[in-house]
Amino acid sequence: MEPRLPEHLPRIDVVIDIESHVCPCCGERLHKIGETVKEAFDVIPMQYQVKRIVRPRYGCRGCLQGVLQAPAPAQAIDGGMVTEALLAHIAVMKYGYQLPLYRQEQMFAAQGTLDRQTLASWMGRAAWWLKPLHTLLRNTVMSYPRLFADETPLPVLDPGRGRTKVCQFWAIATDDGPWGGPAPPAVVYMFAEDRKAIRAKHLFGDCHGILQVDVCGRPSKCKQNLGSEQACGRVLTCVRPRDATSTRRGPLCNAWIGSNSATRALWHSSTS
Repeated sequence: MEPRLPEHLPRIDVVIDIESHVCPCCGERLHKIGETVKEAFDVIPMQYQVKRIVRPRYGCRGCLQGVLQAPAPAQAIDGGMVTEALLAHIAVMKYGYQLPLYRQEQMFAAQGTLDRQTLASWMGRAAWWLKPLHTLLRNTVMSYPRLFADETPLPVLDPGRGRTKVCQFWAIATDDGPWGGPAPPAVVYMFAEDRKAIRAKHLFGDCHGILQVDVCGRPSKCKQNLGSEQACGRVLTCVRPRDATSTRRGPLCNAWIGSNSATRALWHSSTS
């Protein structure tokens, strides 16, 4: 059974009609009584184009005092030859679909010369534009009283050693939907060089509330990573699920950052 076609996609009608609307039997005019529709998944191949920004200049023959011209629109890269749409496309292909710049360079080769250094420079500029938005998103997510966090290995090129090194990519999310809260769901991604305790302390040192994390099978290590009073002035309580008996990553456990023993006891009783 074939999957259903997405409803949000636009529909383009191709009408295949009969040659004559005259009845071959009696010669009367035919009238439409229905139609048969068959939908098929289609694609429009990507087509690159050159966007020309034309700004006419005007002068006055009467006074000859000056030239009038509309101001140039703002550009993502001053003096650059790339539009915001192409910048977004390259970024989504690289970070959303893991298509490296050298692969995109090969794809652009069919259209002309667009080297990897140029693409990398464009991505750096796009990151500069997006940094304030990322900072705002991070501060907003970290201000919520309930957070969910997990990290995954991220191979990163290490040119000095001629190979990759394993870094960490944190996803920190919040969602008040399950308990009817007013806050909309949100997630922010953070990069860390490694899995050292100082990375977690730097990320969550200012958090107040409930932090939900994966159990790693070593609660003592969790306390070392996030529960140092010298690092954040608070105590982390790591609640390990009863069925998480192996050293492999198990189901989610709940960790509460706080110093109120009564609240911590209430939280323990709710999870037992």
